[in-house]
Amino acid sequence: MTDPHLTHTEDEGVLEKKFAKYVPGSLFVGVIASLAFFASILLTTDQHVLTQLVGSWMYGWTFWMTITFSMFGLTMLHHAVRGQWTLSILRFLEAGGGWKALVTMGALFVPIVISMILHKGHLYHWADPDAVKHDHVLQWKSAYLNIPGFISRTVIFIGMWAALAWGMKNSVKKQERSGEFKYEAGRSSWGAVGLVFFVLSVTFAMTDWVMSMEPHWSSTMFGPWTLMGGVGAALALCILLLCNNAKTAPFNGVVFPGLTKDLGNMLFAFTMLWGYTSVSQYLIIWNGNLPETTSYFAKRSSMNFPAGMEANNWGALGLALIIGRFFVPWFWLLAPRTKRTPEALRRVCGWVLVMHVLDVYMLVVPATGDRVKLGPIQIGNNALDIVALFVIGLVWWGIFSLHLSKFPFLARYDSRLQEAKAHAH
Repeated sequence: MTDPHLTHTEDEGVLEKKFAKYVPGSLFVGVIASLAFFASILLTTDQHVLTQLVGSWMYGWTFWMTITFSMFGLTMLHHAVRGQWTLSILRFLEAGGGWKALVTMGALFVPIVISMILHKGHLYHWADPDAVKHDHVLQWKSAYLNIPGFISRTVIFIGMWAALAWGMKNSVKKQERSGEFKYEAGRSSWGAVGLVFFVLSVTFAMTDWVMSMEPHWSSTMFGPWTLMGGVGAALALCILLLCNNAKTAPFNGVVFPGLTKDLGNMLFAFTMLWGYTSVSQYLIIWNGNLPETTSYFAKRSSMNFPAGMEANNWGALGLALIIGRFFVPWFWLLAPRTKRTPEALRRVCGWVLVMHVLDVYMLVVPATGDRVKLGPIQIGNNALDIVALFVIGLVWWGIFSLHLSKFPFLARYDSRLQEAKAHAH
């Protein structure tokens, strides 16, 4: 199964050089723009503008953080089960869910923490002492929802993820140098334990970061639901990059219909899981019919067409999300041809990523202040959301590309993909 001396084609290094070109521009523009955004949050005195800035930054950060921790989780899954299908996208997973990406996302969360400490923007109402003083629900939850606890848990979660990611990558590098199987066996054991911690910690993390923005609402399915959405989007991004480079070495030596079918099936599975957790959450809340649990869907289901052209229509976006995030990719991936051809599969992956942008928008933005207008669409109200998504994305892409530029795109110690293609009929 393994061969530490596995040879590669003379074209090896083409993709590394390709991604290396993205690093300087992405990081330079992304870091400068991030600092400008941060300065705006600190210096703005207009409360309405401040709320918009903080909310937009939170939206962009949440999108990229779900991608990041999902790639980390998929990396742990790969090592736990020693999967063959994930070998083709392992380097993408390590780059997007590695310790550098996790630490970077932790650093990009600092503006949110500072705004919370200074009580600017009031993204988290429970962090405002005056709000807690006059709200018995916030008082009851204050033992958990408090600034020191919030910051401590964030540092612990991201720090532990980064430490596990560093340990896994360090083990991979040692095995690539020595070819010894003991490193792979060790990663399998740590991966299994790490997966349990990962799922539990993501549930608490998303409760802190996103669900607590609406502290009067709660859901036991929120963590698994957001995790399934993030994993599906992260998987879609990795498959998209693989399919886009399927004809370039070293992927041209391993990509064949059987591999893309496996990847497409996994994307199909996580599409199903996203739909299952979404419906489960809705049914649990609908069956309970309690005011404190229905507020989330009540806020996101307003439909004012055709009369209320100036009113918010979150329900229209919600309907688009149900159709676009579940039914479209579900039917699309049912077709065997879609999963067996890189050209068709990458279109589905691109669609899933676009729908994840909308999914996170529906998660975060209604909690930070009404901005979307669909009668007609008022782009100006959402411009900062788009800017924040793009700015954080530039920094993320720079770190992602930096990692990819330093390592071969296929693991040298495992030749199962090459063998599978050689024996494919």
